[in-house]
Amino acid sequence: MLTVAIAILISFGSSWAQNVATCKADNDADLNWYFVYKPPNVLQTKIMQSQGRPAWGPSAQTIERDNGHSVVRTMVHFIGNNANIKVLAYSDDPPNLPPRNEKSKAKGVLLIDNTGTDAAAWFVHTVPNFLAHLGGYSWPAAETAKGHMFLCVSFVEAHLNTVAKAIRYQEPYIYANNLPAALLSQHIELSNLATGVEIRITPFLEHAKFTTKSNQIGANIQAFGKLTKSFADMYVKILRKKLSASIRIWAPSDSRSKSICNGQYRLRKIVSPMQFDGVQVHRENDNAKWALMEGKSTVCLTTNDYKITEKQIPGAAVCLENADVYSAFSAAAVNKYQKFMKMMFTAVIIVLISLKTSTAQVATCKNDVWADSATSIDNAQHSIGRTMAHFVVNNPQIKVLAYSDDPPNIPTRNQKSKTKGVLLIDMRADDAAAWFIHTAPNFLAYLSAYSWPAAETAKGHMFLCLSLNEIHLNSVAKTIRYQEPNIYANNLPADILNQHKELSNLVNGVEIRVTPFLEHAKFVTKQTQVGANIQAFGKHTKSFADMYAKVLRNKLSASIRIWAPSDVRSKSICSGQHKLRKIVSPMQFAGGQVHREADSAKWALVEGKNTICFTTNDYKNTEKKIPGAAVCLENAGVYNAFLTGAFNFIQMMLTATIIILVSLKSCIAQVATCKDDANTDTDWIFAYKSP
Repeated sequence: MLTVAIAILISFGSSWAQNVATCKADNDADLNWYFVYKPPNVLQTKIMQSQGRPAWGPSAQTIERDNGHSVVRTMVHFIGNNANIKVLAYSDDPPNLPPRNEKSKAKGVLLIDNTGTDAAAWFVHTVPNFLAHLGGYSWPAAETAKGHMFLCVSFVEAHLNTVAKAIRYQEPYIYANNLPAALLSQHIELSNLATGVEIRITPFLEHAKFTTKSNQIGANIQAFGKLTKSFADMYVKILRKKLSASIRIWAPSDSRSKSICNGQYRLRKIVSPMQFDGVQVHRENDNAKWALMEGKSTVCLTTNDYKITEKQIPGAAVCLENADVYSAFSAAAVNKYQKFMKMMFTAVIIVLISLKTSTAQVATCKNDVWADSATSIDNAQHSIGRTMAHFVVNNPQIKVLAYSDDPPNIPTRNQKSKTKGVLLIDMRADDAAAWFIHTAPNFLAYLSAYSWPAAETAKGHMFLCLSLNEIHLNSVAKTIRYQEPNIYANNLPADILNQHKELSNLVNGVEIRVTPFLEHAKFVTKQTQVGANIQAFGKHTKSFADMYAKVLRNKLSASIRIWAPSDVRSKSICSGQHKLRKIVSPMQFAGGQVHREADSAKWALVEGKNTICFTTNDYKNTEKKIPGAAVCLENAGVYNAFLTGAFNFIQMMLTATIIILVSLKSCIAQVATCKDDANTDTDWIFAYKSP
């Protein structure tokens, strides 16, 4: 088994002497800083260094080699004696010694120049049984199966007290030290560290700030040390609050330590496995722990797990500010590894309603029926892939906003709202926008190639796309606001937000504080072919209203038939003027048998109104406290197509995808609109994928 080692080395010179205390590149050049990363199952590493624009590149040697690798060159005066370089090393599991410290997990080496050269380096790592003082370079074979990270920071000696104090608060076990008395007398905190002076007064947390040398690209460093007595979580209480930022973390966690999705500063756990510069990494195989500070261009190397028990374990975080380094780590945080999908041909049955009478795929406007899509839903040439073409690939003329309770490549964000969708807005004079709504978790990654989540093939899913004029953006945005969505992608510019107040409120998370906690919007689709009247509902948590009995049935003044999971307390309503009937499972939907428990799609038929509503809530008592959405389209052909499903029961088993796409243009290329399989702009579309 071979896996990942990550090294972060930050160095400060470009032409210093070989006998200086500093971080080194593979070619023995002095650098301001660099990272090194060892992928799984190989010993070949990648390096990202401070020269030019930092980016990953291959190391000259593998990490176990005793020459020509940046880690070896940096530690050459530690593993071999140099009278001019003094050292202090600490580890909870030092080489050639039994594990010494059951609390602190901190590991590192201080290198200090003892001549007239003003140079020092701080090397931090996660490898047990690594770096024996004066013992020659040796890579512990047992650690090849684990991922590891290393950070080296070179600095002027004026910062020695700052660094030493941060290390003291980590409660390290020192296993090597040859710092002379003359040096210790100049730096009181270094002396306190070397002699083990106990910390007795609050606060039991140290927050140090200093800068690396800056011969090439310098960096601001913030270092944290937390004592056992601090009883503070490294991520929630320290990094998130001290740096005043939302954070994304890569660290082992327990079930009690969850992502934090509310408040000004959030905490998100990076989903495992992740894709780190082309390599798949599983958290359980990785000793590296790190955090991204959003909006700060900062990456922190940490030592703690994200667990309740870690509050009583001392820890460290060393944070480096550099936009390119942040981007390199951030790419891993949002690029969840996609498993290779098996060859699966899932039929996609698509209803294109009144697109063009000359379109071969669809029936005429007088007789709308389900028809097979040209391709399966995992193909980017499918109508959904074409509709989302300017979401998965950047188009500066099409701006977007996307929301989901379970967005792709990042942890599930919102335990309440189940709404999922995308807004597309044309920046040109085309007066075009589209609202795409769906039910698929982990679907539609922003600026990432179109891909269907294989895990969702077993479920039924529904998709609805509406094209609209931009005058209706406020109506749509206000409806979405009441659904309490989790926004995971947004590049709407300020000038659009200034024109549409409700769109601005949605983007900025303006809280809804006044009753009624229910929004009922009305607008029309574009009418290039056959337009449709739309009624959209958003119900807030505080509404305490059932989406079906209290909202749709009452607001639309009609009897309804619903297809949604229900509990024993939520029954059909057979009395009164307006009734509610649960559609019996299994049903026959466009030639395929569908069982309710295998179907993520939820919808309602509004009798006497020729209206079909796409919904997000279950029909359960507990759903009164869960925000939700209903988007209702009025069209007799669509209503009849769904109505047939509400009555038919057969034994045939088929897997199908049924899609209704409702689009609003017919011949404008690259516009914010719904698309059919032939890439034609349509007035509107529904789509449904059977289980």
